[in-house]
Amino acid sequence: MYLEAEVYEMLNWGFAIVIGIEHVVLIVLWFHYKFSRKAFSWFIGHVIFFALAGYKLLEAINTFEHQHPMGSENASSSIGISGVLWFISVACLFIGLSCLLSYQVTNRQ
Repeated sequence: MYLEAEVYEMLNWGFAIVIGIEHVVLIVLWFHYKFSRKAFSWFIGHVIFFALAGYKLLEAINTFEHQHPMGSENASSSIGISGVLWFISVACLFIGLSCLLSYQVTNRQ
């Protein structure tokens, strides 16, 4: 897909900044509230899979300027892989939230 030249750099940097902020906020919250290590590991899994999904999506719209002889097929598979990775990241997020809520309930008693 062709976009304005500046858009590719903005997408790359924007996604990297969002992932970086997500990492920092997650670590600061963990140190501040000391929630369960199990929930924290699921949140880290969410961030990792979300970063991989974003990478594959950015790759699909040619922000990295890959030249493939079968470019449209490669872009289609990258979008499909991105969707699966995004689903896994959301599942990790929900499992982490579930672990966090159950951890807080058991610590209040």
